[in-house]
Amino acid sequence: MPITLDTSLPPSLYPLAWLIGSWEGSGALTASSPGTPDLRIEQQLVCSGQEDGTLAWRSTIHRIDAPAPLPPTSAFARAAEDPADAAPAAPSTGERSLLHREDGVWTVGDLLPGQDRAAAEAARPGSPEGQLSHHLEARFERRGETAETWHGEVRGPRLQLALAGADGEVVATRMFGYVSGRLMWLWEQRGPAPDGSPGETALLPHLSLELHRA
Repeated sequence: MPITLDTSLPPSLYPLAWLIGSWEGSGALTASSPGTPDLRIEQQLVCSGQEDGTLAWRSTIHRIDAPAPLPPTSAFARAAEDPADAAPAAPSTGERSLLHREDGVWTVGDLLPGQDRAAAEAARPGSPEGQLSHHLEARFERRGETAETWHGEVRGPRLQLALAGADGEVVATRMFGYVSGRLMWLWEQRGPAPDGSPGETALLPHLSLELHRA
């Protein structure tokens, strides 16, 4: 599905034009312990352009007492496991409970080094050569928690963000992609590496979602 550019947007938001709008959909909350099935989650998301050239993000995610959608809904999700190794489905009630509400402000920054703006402007519209990579900053706030500032980049209909800890190590990432009119995204958090040595950590799936325009 082609992306329609709203020319009333501030030019600073053109790189995020594909993200702007209202979205809803479902996905998986990764189980916190091995052998436990993932849970279904549902998200309502609104991304809107602001007069100051930033993007406002408002996300509400509910946890559903039901198995996660199968196959995994996100293009970034883990590869499906062998069904013989999967945990048996637990009885479910379909009960909804709030996982979190999150507000954010996204700011598109300068071009990344090495970008050729003139070549991109001369390229065929929609071609990879016509896409430029921009710095991206997103500040997220959830009630009762400390605000977090994530940094990353956006190139075409795809972006990634990373959150660094006090020692500079990346402790979480988020990846977004616009695929065939759907918004797919994955949130990973650092945790003990499966089958790793003592103290070894890795970025592990936390939640993944597939959304459509509401």
